[in-house]
Amino acid sequence: MKNAVLCWLLFSVGLSAAVVGGTIVDPSGALVGGAQVAVVTPLGVLETLPAPNGAFEVKTAPGAKLVFTAPGFAAQSVSADVAFDGMVVKLQLAPVVDSVRVVGSALDASASEQGGSATVVPREEIENRNEPLAIDLLREIPGLTFVQTGATGGLAGLYIRGGYPEFNLVEIDGAPVNAFGGNFDFAHIPTAELDHVEVISGPESAVYGPYANSGVVNFVTREPGPGPDLEAIAEGGTYSERRFNVSGGGVLAGFGIMASATQMNTNGPVENSDYRNQDVMLNVTRRLGERQSLALHGDFDSNENGVPGPWGSDPLHDFTGIDTISRNKNNFSDYSAHYQADLSSRVRQEISGAFFLNRNGFISPYGFTVNKDLRVNGESRTVVSITGHDVAAFGFSGGTEEVRNSYITDADFQMFPIWRRDLAAYAENRLEWGGHFFLNIGVRGESLRTSAIPPDGFSRPQFPAQTVNAANPKVAATYALGTTRFHASFGTGMRPPDGFDLAYTNNPALKPERTRSTDAGVEERLFHNWLSLDGTYFHNQFHDLIVVLGGSQSQLSHYESDNLANSMAEGTEFSAKLRPARWLFIEGSYTLLRTEILSLDGGAGLAPAPFYVGQELIRRPRNSGSALVSFHRRRVSANVTGYFRGSLLDVEPTYGATDGLFRNPGYANVGINLNYSVGRGATIYGNLRNALNEHYEETFGYPSPRLNFVTGVKWTLPKTR
Repeated sequence: MKNAVLCWLLFSVGLSAAVVGGTIVDPSGALVGGAQVAVVTPLGVLETLPAPNGAFEVKTAPGAKLVFTAPGFAAQSVSADVAFDGMVVKLQLAPVVDSVRVVGSALDASASEQGGSATVVPREEIENRNEPLAIDLLREIPGLTFVQTGATGGLAGLYIRGGYPEFNLVEIDGAPVNAFGGNFDFAHIPTAELDHVEVISGPESAVYGPYANSGVVNFVTREPGPGPDLEAIAEGGTYSERRFNVSGGGVLAGFGIMASATQMNTNGPVENSDYRNQDVMLNVTRRLGERQSLALHGDFDSNENGVPGPWGSDPLHDFTGIDTISRNKNNFSDYSAHYQADLSSRVRQEISGAFFLNRNGFISPYGFTVNKDLRVNGESRTVVSITGHDVAAFGFSGGTEEVRNSYITDADFQMFPIWRRDLAAYAENRLEWGGHFFLNIGVRGESLRTSAIPPDGFSRPQFPAQTVNAANPKVAATYALGTTRFHASFGTGMRPPDGFDLAYTNNPALKPERTRSTDAGVEERLFHNWLSLDGTYFHNQFHDLIVVLGGSQSQLSHYESDNLANSMAEGTEFSAKLRPARWLFIEGSYTLLRTEILSLDGGAGLAPAPFYVGQELIRRPRNSGSALVSFHRRRVSANVTGYFRGSLLDVEPTYGATDGLFRNPGYANVGINLNYSVGRGATIYGNLRNALNEHYEETFGYPSPRLNFVTGVKWTLPKTR
């Protein structure tokens, strides 16, 4: 019996594969640039190759299909059994960007086959919009609200569907890069190294574990292509902004290599608002036979910015003048490895590991403080094709995260590390019926062990090591009926306490904060799929939130802080996307959001000070929306972006919520970007930001830059791209 199984495995792995090539064209027969072809088996994606000039050559696998995708076009599949050399693949126009794999599932599944709300920002859009930092590519996504403290480089937090900024899992190439406790500063990811960005809204802890309470953002870096590729960017503009990038890749001795180096500087609108960002990235890939692959990733980012303080709105006249001393400095690095092997046509094994390190330093008039976040993760995943319509994944993961901070000290005022070990097991099953109905069901069990914490000599006693066990389920479904697609999902999320939650309490048993969420929507395609209309309702319940107690609330717990707070957020997202021609794309979105602070557990009518029950959550706009118009004709490409946000509740900018709450007025921001190809691979561009010259503050008290302009030149080899 054993010999029979071994022979079957060897036969499955050794099945012959054919090499086919051809061209990818649009409905008029013109070549499609920026396309990709993926070899997809029942287990998922086996290999993805770019077809930058519309030409491709790929090695097929028995029983697989070739999936052709390109921004602005509907994906098209061709069975590998009927594929032939010299084939011509004609793609049809479509307004929605799809992908053969996207975050939101432990299995390779496109955005259109998932019940959740997934959005992909493709490489084509990244290149054409000429934004230096990724944060400015994400503001137009429905349900996402960024709050940044002023100019470029200022601290930037993300609120997804009314959630909290610590409730977003952030990944680079699938490796988590959150700080201990969930925080992530979105201000510093350069766009030049990115292939695309994936965003999914809603709790995803069933797939990803801690911190995926409100959603997941995955920054996917560029992979090497089959041929030599070289790009260079040089730009300058207002506030002495300067940006340079060199990126390139190819194949060397069988290894695919892609590297990128970026330098960006700006002086900022006021004294001590300057910003510097230096980033290097290296990706290495290797095919190990027909059914095995290895991918290595490394990224290092060093950035520094001045912190002039809240020099804008000053309602209580507490601001004493621009701070010329305070500065932030961050050294951020992440490294990951991923090995994939199809052991047979029905079994895939994946092994991955990741390392993340962020060292922060802050200089202020009161001295120098440091923070260090360290994270190590490993995961083993097995994917099994049970039938042609039923695929399952199960796996195990383990990791450790650690934080050290100048303000986290023992009784001798010495810094000490707080670490947390995370062991998890998960399973997900994906069912398909008739190519129209897709159902994903998953669950993840988590065991979190937090280290012992020494006393601080004041209020915090000795804390023993603590273990918390939790389970998070997820169900997502989508059904396509003609041109109509229905989608819905339910899931839960969890955020363990951060370092300050643990260091500044006398409670030895703080639990993770939790999220429970549902959403449901419908998408309708009209006019030969040129127009897509989507409406999605969502409801999020946030509970077990950690709150500091005092006054009349102290009777609710024996401790200074406890998991007693609750809140909710619900709303509707609407989007419309239109592509009537290959050269024109129009999209718009609107989000209506309602948030509410609920009573503390055991305290009817009591809310965390200084808030009250029924009050809206801070920094969540009730109304927000966006628009994007992209145009490409011969040598000219252009886009106009617009974003509006209604007024919201915000805190007093100098001393925070304890000093009062104020209305932060709404605003509209318009950007105009123009590219012109001068030939020989060179393109000149101009980018006008805040074209309406609006005076607005994403964060109350921190003015965003007024009208400003940058111009630059891009050069690409081979110039046919």
